[in-house]
Amino acid sequence: MEQREGAKAYSFRNLGLWQKAQEFAVEVVRLVDSLPGRRSADLIARQLAGSATSIAANIAEGHGRFSIPAYRHHLLIARGSATEADSWLDLLLRLGYVDEARATELHARCDELVAALTRRIHDLDGRARTARVSEELAPYELRDDSC
Repeated sequence: MEQREGAKAYSFRNLGLWQKAQEFAVEVVRLVDSLPGRRSADLIARQLAGSATSIAANIAEGHGRFSIPAYRHHLLIARGSATEADSWLDLLLRLGYVDEARATELHARCDELVAALTRRIHDLDGRARTARVSEELAPYELRDDSC
């Protein structure tokens, strides 16, 4: 099947939620690269980078599973990663490794991601509640094959 010229392929890359999460990850990785070379900063940097990059990765993985329950599960993991990243950012601020303006900006982006993920999860929950599982009448036969 050929794709129309100019049409986007169906992909997680088209999701605004994934794009925002990926942009957040880029900002966090840039921040991590600017931290001082202390052991404490290195430890926090690894944890922060891991949690921040996990957000978009889980959105993409869940989308690729192609089932609502799997997608929802990965969105929950992504939401947890966003709150984890927010916590690491707070620690960087408390330790003086990041200035308050930068921390406030990144906290706000975390809050936006958590809110967007929560809305998407609730949307999927609504779909699951309204979806009806039904079975068409099938020509079942009862046989005594002594299984």
